[in-house]
Amino acid sequence: MKNISTRLLMTCAAIGVAGGVLFTAHAWLGLITVNTVPFVYGLTMGLYFLPGALAQALFRRPGIALLTTALSGLVASPFQPIFFMAFLTSLMIGVVQEIPFLVTRYRIWRPWLFVVSGVLSAGITAGAAFGILGGEDYGRAGTILIVGCFLISPLVFTMVGVWLAGALDRAGVARGLQQDERRQR
Repeated sequence: MKNISTRLLMTCAAIGVAGGVLFTAHAWLGLITVNTVPFVYGLTMGLYFLPGALAQALFRRPGIALLTTALSGLVASPFQPIFFMAFLTSLMIGVVQEIPFLVTRYRIWRPWLFVVSGVLSAGITAGAAFGILGGEDYGRAGTILIVGCFLISPLVFTMVGVWLAGALDRAGVARGLQQDERRQR
């Protein structure tokens, strides 16, 4: 992550702080829903992928998703029921979001690659949720509902992040901070 200006760092920090606030609210509401209505928790779990996807789509730079999700996790950690594990979870989310772009050596920033990132994230999230929530205990319909919600949510929130990045880009928020277009080809 070379050439990170103060302006870029502060913009990522702003996205990260907003994400951390959302993470904290989601965690406390999740304490109620994960044990009572786990599929609702699954539908909102993708919220953790929003800050990284937003920053990646907005700035198109290597390591930005990891940086932004790490900042979100740092903000959320002191206020979460799982404390420091929130930071580690955020780091892992950032790593997963970076993988498809790393494979392309950060040269492709097309929407389809964000879909790949969302699908990869969804697979990992659904698998982890199945194990953590004891998916086999809910019967066939319950398992399908829970896994389906955990599969859909990261992809949807990733695409919401791409959409928000487009709106912010049109507003000029990222002017001068984005990676040079010629390097993307």
